[in-house]
Amino acid sequence: MTSNYSNALERQRDLRVLIVDDHTLLIDTVAASLTSEFDFSVEAAGDVDSALAMIEQHGSFDVILLDYDVPGMKALEGLRLLIKANDGRVVLFSGVVNRTTVEMALDQGASGFVPKTLALRSLGHALQLVADGEVFLPADFIRHPNMHDNADFGLKPREMRVLALLGTGMQNKKIGLELGVDEVIVKMDVKSICRKLKTENRTQAVIVAMKHGLI
Repeated sequence: MTSNYSNALERQRDLRVLIVDDHTLLIDTVAASLTSEFDFSVEAAGDVDSALAMIEQHGSFDVILLDYDVPGMKALEGLRLLIKANDGRVVLFSGVVNRTTVEMALDQGASGFVPKTLALRSLGHALQLVADGEVFLPADFIRHPNMHDNADFGLKPREMRVLALLGTGMQNKKIGLELGVDEVIVKMDVKSICRKLKTENRTQAVIVAMKHGLI
């Protein structure tokens, strides 16, 4: 019992965390808290390319906190690259990302989602969980599976994913590559989305979707 507890404490002290975010104040605050409260070793990168270079130079991290809007993300391309380079344990870190994007990130292999509103002490425990091979999701995300009223519009799951990617400004061809479907299918989905949201084009569809909390 004592041995297991000591081993757990040792793993905690040895935990290497990489924060990929371009907001210096946030990085400094989070890093200071994780270092003082949990004895984590925390490093930071301002973009995806810098994070990849750090992994190549210093080896993989126990956990990577990846901001969705950081330079180099390109929707979820940056997430996939970091998951591959770090052999997993990459957590989406955002204060504005929608549920559909989180679900897409989980499908791509993300080890969870941490909202930037999460208490710093809870963040430390979440990172320990991910480092041990678990997936972390905040309680509100689990308790309220339907955060938007897409059922009222009759949008199908793939249409919701297409709509989320439309919200990032992504074009049909790229959306097709992202979702693994033909561009013609994406065009049909966009047409269906516009019809269901009663809009004339994709730009209007995104505006309506934002008003209703779909993205």
